[in-house]
Amino acid sequence: MSSSSNPDLWSDLSGFGSSESATPDMRAALLKVNAEMFAAAPARDRESIETFEMLMLGSLPRADAATLLDLVRILAPCSDAPNSVLEYLARHSPEARSVLQHRDAHLSSDVSRRQLATPVERVQLAARPDLDPATIRKLLVLGEEIVEERLAANPAVLPDTAPFQELLRRARHRSALARIFLDRSDLPADEAASLYLAAGPERRATIREHLSALLAERRLSLSCSLTEEDIAELLRASRKGDVERLETLLTAFFCFPAPTEWRVLEIGRHRLLALALKALGLDRTNAIRIFLSLHPALSYPLSVIRELARDVRDIPAPVALALVEAILGVRALSRDHRG
Repeated sequence: MSSSSNPDLWSDLSGFGSSESATPDMRAALLKVNAEMFAAAPARDRESIETFEMLMLGSLPRADAATLLDLVRILAPCSDAPNSVLEYLARHSPEARSVLQHRDAHLSSDVSRRQLATPVERVQLAARPDLDPATIRKLLVLGEEIVEERLAANPAVLPDTAPFQELLRRARHRSALARIFLDRSDLPADEAASLYLAAGPERRATIREHLSALLAERRLSLSCSLTEEDIAELLRASRKGDVERLETLLTAFFCFPAPTEWRVLEIGRHRLLALALKALGLDRTNAIRIFLSLHPALSYPLSVIRELARDVRDIPAPVALALVEAILGVRALSRDHRG
């Protein structure tokens, strides 16, 4: 309900019940005009609504069926239309009952439109369990992070829909959004692999176990292997701190499309470098050399480099390869062979 700046807006109705000189056509015209004024008003306070309700109920018994139908069409989309007036119209016009059956849908659409207009309302709207696909798309197109996080947690955004997949794509670049997805019980295991870098230790172990089981009956063959010169190139790039060169080499060795966005030095993505080196078959000693020389953030504190080295040592190469492809959203080097 809104606040009204003109409480006397519908005072013209005051003479309807007592005027004997007014013809039926005049009464019908005045009823419709005042209903239109009420529905179109930018604001309505409680007094205005109650006045409109009283005067309408006093005038409706003298209206014919056609006028009742016109009135319900005018008032049905109006959220402040008095229920007593709508109930009267429904009782006395079968056609009006049909119009009112769709009233909730109209009001829901009107409410959604208003909520889409402001940041605070959009956040609230994104958390509603009854969101429809059209509204979800209208929320996603704005690219608001807090709205995306509400949508990612909302069960109304189903895993087999385009909005879910779009949010997953964005989550690969945003740890906070990824963690929300990882908390969902309906996140497909294959999709969880793409969010591996944002997962905690226990969830990472679960993802690796799933991939191991998935690959158990398959044989992955690498279309190329690192030569001594390839390894020397990686070491030279890391000694120079040339991450762009190192990532270009990785893209070439994996036969990934160019450019592939590795971003291995970004905070939260260091583990991707360890996975890539293991997937390429690089030995642990050379992998540690790369971690020590490429950037100080990869080797300090000591626990950081220990964890990266542990990944190179413990994660099977096929699992590391599957994780690299899932995280980057590309698939070029691996080939599945059913046993």
